[in-house]
Amino acid sequence: MKDRILNLKIEMLRHSLNYSDLAAILELSAVSVSKKMNGRVPFTLAEAKTIVDFFNSKGSNHTVESLFFVGTSEISETQKARG
Repeated sequence: MKDRILNLKIEMLRHSLNYSDLAAILELSAVSVSKKMNGRVPFTLAEAKTIVDFFNSKGSNHTVESLFFVGTSEISETQKARG
């Protein structure tokens, strides 16, 4: 199974964020964020947009799709097909 939130995890590492930090951004408990990050509970669209807005305010240029649906391997395959 592909890690659908791999790019989110990478972005969290780039910004030195842990689950508690993400929980504060989303106004959720760290346990709730852990369940979402481990795929037991899905992120809501509103939560996804909040995360995207946070990272974009830090200089990133993300969409919901780029953080939550496109894994790096999918990007590589798309680039190979075009190239």
